[in-house]
Amino acid sequence: MHFLKCATICLGAAFLVASAYVVKKGDTLWDLSDEFLHDPFAWPDLWENNRHIQDPHWIYPGDSIYFGDSINAEHRQSTGKAHTYPCAAATPDSSLPKGVSAVGCDENDARNGDFESMLGDLRSRDKKKKKVVSKDEYYYQKRPAPKIFNGYYQVLAPEVLSLDSLKKMKNYFSIRSGERKEPIIHIPENEVVVGIGKKTNQNLKKGDIVEIIDARAINVPTVRGVNFEKYALLRLAGYAKITAIGDTLSRAQIVQSFREIKISQSKARLKEPLKTLNVSSYEDVKESNVDSMAVIRYSMDPMLIIGAYSYILVDKGIKQQYNTGDAVAIWELDKSDATIPPRLLGRGVVARSGENESAVLIHEIYSNNRRIEVGHRVSITHKAQLAQ
Repeated sequence: MHFLKCATICLGAAFLVASAYVVKKGDTLWDLSDEFLHDPFAWPDLWENNRHIQDPHWIYPGDSIYFGDSINAEHRQSTGKAHTYPCAAATPDSSLPKGVSAVGCDENDARNGDFESMLGDLRSRDKKKKKVVSKDEYYYQKRPAPKIFNGYYQVLAPEVLSLDSLKKMKNYFSIRSGERKEPIIHIPENEVVVGIGKKTNQNLKKGDIVEIIDARAINVPTVRGVNFEKYALLRLAGYAKITAIGDTLSRAQIVQSFREIKISQSKARLKEPLKTLNVSSYEDVKESNVDSMAVIRYSMDPMLIIGAYSYILVDKGIKQQYNTGDAVAIWELDKSDATIPPRLLGRGVVARSGENESAVLIHEIYSNNRRIEVGHRVSITHKAQLAQ
């Protein structure tokens, strides 16, 4: 036993003199750098000191690894300088082949330069660089512009009118059920009676299409949110085709529905051609001021819950450069600290513009636990370029 301890000590001393380590099964340059150099990220330097290792990812049992000046401190102190390569720093080892003074110094054992060039600069690649960002600057990655502007966005977009303006519009007329037993909700193939005939419109004929409009009064909060203003919310509910014409009334059959058709809260009008916009491209809006952003005033969906493909009403329109087809982003401001940048909640597109208000269709929501709500801000991110 005493002999084995002596042999172990002698072998350890020889290792220190030669500054070499014999690779065992399972060793890697990463682990050896961590154990002997106390820095696993120094493995490229260890590989550099051992020119006989072709591939740093493959070392084999029995290979000799030279640790250089990190371990051979006595030699560094005696010479007064540190060396990079083993040939200049290692103590001659009599056990090596004739003509080789230290590990990795054999001319026939040199590394293939082409292979090393292919791997590139491993030192800079392996070191983790910290990105320094100024605390006073904030960045957000812009999403690409919408790929298309669908005409259905305009067709199905709701309209918000004042009650007085709706009463003055002569193109709307009454609608009631034509069924013997009136259903709660009308569906295609149900019959309706509309308040238009030969005496009110001489050009009326069989086959004309009537738009069924869901019309109801809504209370919209003012900009400051203190009081409410009454408006009429109009949404296309379906189409009906004229089947029989009288003097003041006509029968029609429902041919298509887009939502629940409740006759008790519906109006009708003859279908007119809608000039849908053709958006050819989009132009980026580089920045937006929080104070100039629009404010969400109303959610136009049932239960007032704003989700994907919901419509919202914002308090800016054509006069404020919020035009049909423009892409927008929805933001939440942090009321606790005005200096914190707003949080991006979702994206949408202006589906229908009025003079001072717009209907926006939400098509992306980024957070499941942060809902878009009345009072959140809306900014334009891309201006629609219309085809001439």
